[in-house]
Amino acid sequence: MAEGDEEAPEKKKGGNKLVVILLAVLIVVILAIGAVVTTLLLTGGDDKPAGEGDETTEQSEEVEEPKGPPITVPLGDPITVNLSKPNDANVLQVQLDLVTRDPKVEELIKTQRSRVVNDVMLVLSDVDSAELRTRAGKEALQETLTDEINRIFEDASDLEQPIENVYFTKLLMQ
Repeated sequence: MAEGDEEAPEKKKGGNKLVVILLAVLIVVILAIGAVVTTLLLTGGDDKPAGEGDETTEQSEEVEEPKGPPITVPLGDPITVNLSKPNDANVLQVQLDLVTRDPKVEELIKTQRSRVVNDVMLVLSDVDSAELRTRAGKEALQETLTDEINRIFEDASDLEQPIENVYFTKLLMQ
């Protein structure tokens, strides 16, 4: 029995040594990870994230394009159409101004006016008057008209996005 008592304390000491070694290794690993994270944070702080660099590039491209002051060109007389989906209004009348920054587009608007008016009439005839009563509906129509008019001018010239925006100077539903 004396031999059994002596062996038991030795196993406990060996177990304690193993725990101490594992704790030391764990501490070294934690310190190494901390050093790596600290190094990455200190050196990575000066670099821009990937998303910010892309925005800067896009902004510099916009700045490089020669842009003058906005030129507002009235499309002419009001355009009147019958609505295909009459709710409480059967007729829609709009008068539009086109905004560009390129003086060449002003001449293009004059030469392509009849095609622009025709395509605007086609778009307007499909408008739902209930949707057009809301601000969101008007903004959606404004965006649709801008895209449609830009498509016409892009077909007729080599310009990309010649019209910056379309503004309603008159909008009447009856």
